[in-house]
Amino acid sequence: MPISARWRQLEKLPPKKGRDAMPGVYELANEDKMIIYIGQSKTDVPNRIRQHLQKNVCVAESIVYWRYEHSRVPQADEAKLLTDYQNTHDAMPPCNKAMPKERDAKRRYAERSRS
Repeated sequence: MPISARWRQLEKLPPKKGRDAMPGVYELANEDKMIIYIGQSKTDVPNRIRQHLQKNVCVAESIVYWRYEHSRVPQADEAKLLTDYQNTHDAMPPCNKAMPKERDAKRRYAERSRS
């Protein structure tokens, strides 16, 4: 299920400084409000979106709108949003390159015991 927040225009992205951090998940959309990218940031969503605008050509050329939802576990919520999108559309959002790996208890244990 997509984020229920309202779409905001890209020009209304909060300023870099002078506000509280905004951790969570986000969706980026084109001019038709079709989702082109789903992402997450454990520290600050607006700054992460700025990084996409500088480094991701697909996002930079297409993004017009964004919406955000606070999350205490953004990585897990991003995986859920991507799975829901893929199940609904039989594809990933156009600017997402890879599906995050499932992080079950076995995988978390293996990751921790390697270090």
